[in-house]
Amino acid sequence: MKSTNQPDIANAISALMLATVLLVASPAMAAGDKSNDFDANHDGQITFEEVMKKLEKSARKTFDAMDHNKDGVLSKKDFDDVREGMQKLQDWLHNLLKPFIKDDTPESHPMSV
Repeated sequence: MKSTNQPDIANAISALMLATVLLVASPAMAAGDKSNDFDANHDGQITFEEVMKKLEKSARKTFDAMDHNKDGVLSKKDFDDVREGMQKLQDWLHNLLKPFIKDDTPESHPMSV
């Protein structure tokens, strides 16, 4: 039986957190929400609870999208799928920006010694 690798789990959780933050915040920002829209009781302060209440619907949609078999649980496979998706996104972005990034490695300059 394969043992669980702690760095792999930490990386999967980090990827999930990043994906969740991006996916949850994006709809709220795209809808034109302003910081005062998050201040539910209009006291001039935004609490964690107010932010979470505002983003709850987006968070549910994100969770449901990640839960591929719709069992209400994010499994290792779901985490792996997120990590794979993040890798594909990273690769796509790298390839998109590649023509604009100067490569300073010695191998990239055939005339250099």
